[in-house]
Amino acid sequence: VTAVRPDGTELLLAWGTQVDAQPIRANAAHEVEDESGAISEQRLAGYVAKYATKGTGKTEAADRPIKSQLEIDYLRVATHHRAMIQTAWDLGHLPQYAELNLVRWAHMLGFRGHFLSKSKAYSTTFRAIRGERRAFRAQETLDRLGYTADSVTVVNDWQWTGSGYANDAERELASAISERVREHRRRKYDAEENK
Repeated sequence: VTAVRPDGTELLLAWGTQVDAQPIRANAAHEVEDESGAISEQRLAGYVAKYATKGTGKTEAADRPIKSQLEIDYLRVATHHRAMIQTAWDLGHLPQYAELNLVRWAHMLGFRGHFLSKSKAYSTTFRAIRGERRAFRAQETLDRLGYTADSVTVVNDWQWTGSGYANDAERELASAISERVREHRRRKYDAEENK
């Protein structure tokens, strides 16, 4: 993708190398071989999954879509990740990148896919997995309480109203309350220790 800077110069945006092939060394062979020394598909899959998922935790980015510049300003992320989020946000507001929908995916550093490729024909979707988990937990709760799904009527209306603070005054008030609670806990702990 080619970006145009405010001064009119072009900037090429590209990913780095696409393949990271590393041999399985003898000292790690036990992780992929079974007791007879043959490569076990299950162990090999576990080995690949171990390294494929390293660093995919949500600590590196925001945990939900970003709605405003103020959210970016107050994110608790590393400087590098803030810069990547900010870049996706800024580029997403440029007309030539509108079709990439970068603003919607700024919290994911501009990447809207999964960290690995998967096939719907072979695998499943995260939505399907979440649905199955939700249904299992609901049935588990009903069984524990001795109810059936037909005998329960759920009446509720949850709506997302936002996260964070509306302004600096709210943020300051929340910080003061948090500090007061910490101080109260510290005094209580000190009193218990001095008994």
